[in-house]
Amino acid sequence: MKSIVTAVFLLLASEALCAQICQPPQAETVFYRTHKMEDLYMAQDFDQGKILIVFKSSTGQNDEWSIVDLNAERTYMHSADGSCQYVNHGPSGGKLGYELFQQCLPAHAKLERSGDVDLYSMQSQSDGLKWLVAMKPIPDTEYYSMYFSRFFSRGVAGIGVVPVLDTFGVVYKHTLGLSDPTIFDKDVSACVEGPSGE
Repeated sequence: MKSIVTAVFLLLASEALCAQICQPPQAETVFYRTHKMEDLYMAQDFDQGKILIVFKSSTGQNDEWSIVDLNAERTYMHSADGSCQYVNHGPSGGKLGYELFQQCLPAHAKLERSGDVDLYSMQSQSDGLKWLVAMKPIPDTEYYSMYFSRFFSRGVAGIGVVPVLDTFGVVYKHTLGLSDPTIFDKDVSACVEGPSGE
């Protein structure tokens, strides 16, 4: 009985700790996508409620990008061919792991391993997308940076589907703040609504 109480306490404590694992309000990150041997650039501004993801191809072109608008609950996806679609994340839209893009890890994130970096597993509550992330404390701050990110299962149908065992990669560059505050100023006026994934 004592061990059961202890186990429940540790589980609740670990979930409480997860709620405190937060990224800085503004940051830039470069991932090395190990499966494609290419870079993925990400800028986060949680004050504005926006995340920009730029897929850098081997040719150096940055035409493929996505913007997650946390306030509008919408994600815009701009393809290399110039086409653009958006998907809503509200009650009638597909989530596509939307809650995993918040500033802090969700309360249901599970601490798998602890060390120089802490490994957390989590699953989207809306579409079953599974994710493993490693969070590393940023010295002299209360925040954490993402060090490693990997998706383990296919999300929902439609655009934004993550292939099985797709590894987004290891972070090799992380900086606090934004080098260009206008980086989120993308023209999304021509974007059309894509499949919701439901």
